[in-house]
Amino acid sequence: MLKQIKTQREAMKKTFPLSYEKRRELLINLQKAVKLYEKDIYEALYKDLHKDEWEVFVTELGIVYEEMHFAIKNLKKWMRRKKIKSFLVQFPAKNFLVPEPYGQVLIMSPWNYPLQLTLLPLIGAIAAGNYAVVKPSAYAPEIAKVMQQIVATAFPNKEAILFLGGRKVNEEILQGVYDFIFFTGSPGVGQTVMRKASENLTPVVLELGGKSPFIIAEDADIPLTIRRLKFAKLINCGQTCVAPDYVLLDKKLIDKVDDIRQAFSVEGEEKARLPKIINEKHYLRLKGVLTEVGSDNFDEETQTINPTVVLNPPLDSELMREEIFGPILPIITYETLDEAIAFINERPKPLALYLFTKSKEIMNKVLRETTSGSVAINDAVVQLANPHFPFGGVGNSGMGSYHGYHTFKTFSHMKAVLHKSRAFDFRFRYKPGPKTVGIFKKLTRNK
Repeated sequence: MLKQIKTQREAMKKTFPLSYEKRRELLINLQKAVKLYEKDIYEALYKDLHKDEWEVFVTELGIVYEEMHFAIKNLKKWMRRKKIKSFLVQFPAKNFLVPEPYGQVLIMSPWNYPLQLTLLPLIGAIAAGNYAVVKPSAYAPEIAKVMQQIVATAFPNKEAILFLGGRKVNEEILQGVYDFIFFTGSPGVGQTVMRKASENLTPVVLELGGKSPFIIAEDADIPLTIRRLKFAKLINCGQTCVAPDYVLLDKKLIDKVDDIRQAFSVEGEEKARLPKIINEKHYLRLKGVLTEVGSDNFDEETQTINPTVVLNPPLDSELMREEIFGPILPIITYETLDEAIAFINERPKPLALYLFTKSKEIMNKVLRETTSGSVAINDAVVQLANPHFPFGGVGNSGMGSYHGYHTFKTFSHMKAVLHKSRAFDFRFRYKPGPKTVGIFKKLTRNK
């Protein structure tokens, strides 16, 4: 494996940096390869996560197609040098930024949205002119096999290579030396990746998770709020990094808890359509979370965790300590908005924050007094579908961002270039002393 990675690095030296024409060709190859294996993608995601055609297209395939189209359409513009204003002491000169690829990058992706969270960073890495080593999660093995075929088809000259396997493969891959690492997953594994990267001072982007709060203010449109809360929480059966992790509900709305419970009591076809918990390990974890708070809303025979609403659970319970990553929804009531904001700020900074209100005053207060990777007002989860938005965390929920141009920028080093004219050469710069200090003070507006 490390031999293949080393071979790729040697091949990269012969073509580095990739031209606009080559990058565009590779992106179109990737687009065609995804289309070629589309049927296999649907089948694999059903086997791994029980995702139906609607869920696959809305949360994975459609986003990938949009991102590829967006990158191909805008690539030439993204690659242009950006003019920067010159400072007076540099006159006459031209200043500009040149986006250049890092080189050989490592992309490690998770299992919950395996297609999207593997291919989106890969699209940006190739658009930026890098070679890529890709390692998807072993927890979604069927789609990982399909993605390996897609990558082999799109990159016959190994500009990108994808490896299958579990923890041992991850450990071996992390022994390599890369120019950049892009990791999506849990904060715990993110710490391991960052430690390995630090050994070679390799720059990293960490796309992590956390407990994203969902605030329901007293003036919220309750029917709309419940519909969007249910959609955001139950998509992929709660296995979404930006899913509402817990609700902060104004105490004056306590009578609406029954309405929320009713909405989450899915039956029949609606229940059958829910994706599955990825594996036994995660089922047992979620079962333990429910058991601790006195709920048995799970099915041992099918290893199903039923959508469950828990009102005011103990704050020291596992349910409130760790990211849930499942269809369990704690509701915490609050007296005042200040109390809700304090509750959020006492905890690690979340990947997303959601607020349902009609009040601009409440909206501005929450925006001003909280920190999170992203915010959605009167909606949830869908903010990540905008390719113009940077998507990423802050603090414990991650570092760095991507999507659209931001992915290209993340995988590019923005090289600063000063092109100084030879026409003028102010000799005072070479003569240190009181007079030249005075000249420099004037030039720098330092009186």
